[in-house]
Amino acid sequence: MTAYRAGHAAGKAVYDSTGKGAMVRESTWGGCTRRALDARTRAAEADRGAWVQGCLDGVANKPAAPPTATVTNREENSELLRSFRAWADAHQRRESGRHASKLTTVRLTATDYDIELLTDYGPDNHEEAQQLARHFVTWWDGDHGADGIARNVLVMGGDGTRLLHRRI
Repeated sequence: MTAYRAGHAAGKAVYDSTGKGAMVRESTWGGCTRRALDARTRAAEADRGAWVQGCLDGVANKPAAPPTATVTNREENSELLRSFRAWADAHQRRESGRHASKLTTVRLTATDYDIELLTDYGPDNHEEAQQLARHFVTWWDGDHGADGIARNVLVMGGDGTRLLHRRI
């Protein structure tokens, strides 16, 4: 699997340059999930979960063991979107909340996931997308969503392209 192999190569490069402490940094602090987003390659975008799994194996200096199926699991969460919108309405941030039309949790590992917000924004709405991401991160307090750790929020344009991402 291409995504896994690309992640494994990136993780192995981190291990080779920084040593065995890389595993703790990359897994505990979400380094591999950030690296998958920063890679912005077709392989990483096709299956970010496989990329992250490969990276984690690489930083642990494990031999490559690509998965046999897609690792990333996407699940729409309309209740979480409603909760964010209610918060936005109550905190004079209604404008941000109304532009988000869909919220998806993107499971990358057994414990890590990202949040994707589909909006009606286009490439010319960068400031508005940044504001939405800031408001979402302010609202997010770690008690929302699925079990595990939400690492990033991605603001997606109306056509599904990523406009930006921000760490949670």
